[in-house]
Amino acid sequence: MPINKTKLTTASTGIFFSVALLLSIGVAAFAYSSMRVFEERAIWVQHTHTVLNTLEEAHSAFRDTVSSARGFALSGNDEYRGNFEAGVRQVNSLMHELRQLLRDNGPQLAQLQELEDLMRQRLTLARKLLEAQPVPIQSELLLAGKDLSDDIRARFMRMKGAENALLATRSQESATSATVTNLAVVGGSLLSILILLLVYRKLKREVGRRIEAQQKAQAYLDDIEDLYNHAPCGYHSIDEHTGKIVKINDTELKWLGYTRDAVVGRLTHADLLTPESEQRYLDELLPLFLSTREIQGVDLTYRRADGSTFTALINATATPARDGGGVVSRTVMYDISERKRAEEEIKGLNADLKRQALHLHSVNKELESFSYSVSHDLRAPLRAISGYAMILEEDYAEALDEKGREQLQVIRRNVKKMDELINDLLKLAKSTTGELTLERFSMDEPVAQVIAGLKRENPDVEFDVAAMDGVVANRGLITQVWENLLSNAVKFSSKNEHPKVSVTVRTEGEEIIYGVHDNGVGFDMRYAHKLFGTFQRLHRQEEYAGTGIGLALVQRIVIRHTGRVWAEGKPKEGASFYFSLPRKGLFPTPVGGEN
Repeated sequence: MPINKTKLTTASTGIFFSVALLLSIGVAAFAYSSMRVFEERAIWVQHTHTVLNTLEEAHSAFRDTVSSARGFALSGNDEYRGNFEAGVRQVNSLMHELRQLLRDNGPQLAQLQELEDLMRQRLTLARKLLEAQPVPIQSELLLAGKDLSDDIRARFMRMKGAENALLATRSQESATSATVTNLAVVGGSLLSILILLLVYRKLKREVGRRIEAQQKAQAYLDDIEDLYNHAPCGYHSIDEHTGKIVKINDTELKWLGYTRDAVVGRLTHADLLTPESEQRYLDELLPLFLSTREIQGVDLTYRRADGSTFTALINATATPARDGGGVVSRTVMYDISERKRAEEEIKGLNADLKRQALHLHSVNKELESFSYSVSHDLRAPLRAISGYAMILEEDYAEALDEKGREQLQVIRRNVKKMDELINDLLKLAKSTTGELTLERFSMDEPVAQVIAGLKRENPDVEFDVAAMDGVVANRGLITQVWENLLSNAVKFSSKNEHPKVSVTVRTEGEEIIYGVHDNGVGFDMRYAHKLFGTFQRLHRQEEYAGTGIGLALVQRIVIRHTGRVWAEGKPKEGASFYFSLPRKGLFPTPVGGEN
């Protein structure tokens, strides 16, 4: 009999549980379906709110735009003209947004189309007002736009009225759906709870399972206690009445160097702090905590048992005591001593960086002064030398023999060479000063421009140029890079029977690498380190003219764009010069900087 009763109890418990489970599943399915309907209707309600807000914003932007035109007509202030153009763009954007929002509402969309036509007419009148000068014409335009503005305002009101009516309908449908859903969920849940209570009464008799549950709960509490004591952060709890620490974990005790008996029930939070932090805690933080019951992200300095100190970040909250007899504050602390030391190091590095920046600014100022001196003070005597040489050559031609005229030509050639050298020095100085104004442009354009100029003077040179994509850089400086590299390639391959210059491009990782190759005299790689130095030359002046500054200028410009420059070559087998630029470009500086 007991066996049959046990089987009957087990079977009835299973049946009750199955019914409760099926009922719960049914309630959940119905609730899910109802919630989907409710969410969909809520979305439409939100959609209607969005339409109303956009209509209001479009109307307001339109009024402000028309007002800007009237303001310009009355004051002539160009700021109103700029506001008008910005307003037109904003109105167009908002009307486009309205078309997207109303694409499911045919009547409203038709009204919107008519409204847009009227708004275009009104904005056209406003634009004419910007262009009209005589006061009578402005007055006529102002009167002509008033009727249009009234009609536009009325149409906005009609559209908002239609949307408000639609909003009321959708809100009512949403509220009805929510009510049905709540009733179904509450009713089904109550029935499920009733059945589950019956199941619970039957399961309650199984003492063994309860004992097992108690054992598991105890194990869980032990795990929680272990996690509390060995957490990577410090914890302690303080009794509100006594102010004493009533609980503290092992992590915090290890940081402080105290035993648990020396802290619990004996010390307050303030006793653990240095005098400065203790004063701050008592004067500022404790009153704040007592009023708000919370402290978040506060740095305090703690004193260890051996007298040493460390900095910790604390968060504290107040919670009711388990016995219901008061409030206990729970404090979490994180040792941030390493972070503090890192912050101090960063402050020091920032100070050094600021000093370096000031020094660099001073150097740039000196360089600008030098450039000015070179441009004005050095060129004046050069022009005088060249001028007097020309006077001697023209006015005293008969008094000079062939040797004298040849000497005057030498003087003029050297003056020209000195002037070219001064120009190159100025370019070199300007390449590293001023703001780096960037823009996106096609690299094909400066290359084609430079090659076109070279072809006019060197028609025998064959150019082979690869297609290149856009780049973000300073157009003027990059054009100088191409001018120097391509002119060098032409110059050093000009003595070849069939001179040829090639331009290549490839992408490697985060870099775009450009190459200029020639079939000229080349160079010995042992001297490659001299190529990009100022006034460094690997060939005699008599063989190949130049100032020795071009490649130094290339290197400075490319490095300023955070790129690289290098060269490869062999004697009598040509040379290849490469430079790289960031693939994604640099962040542009404000417009108006120097090139």
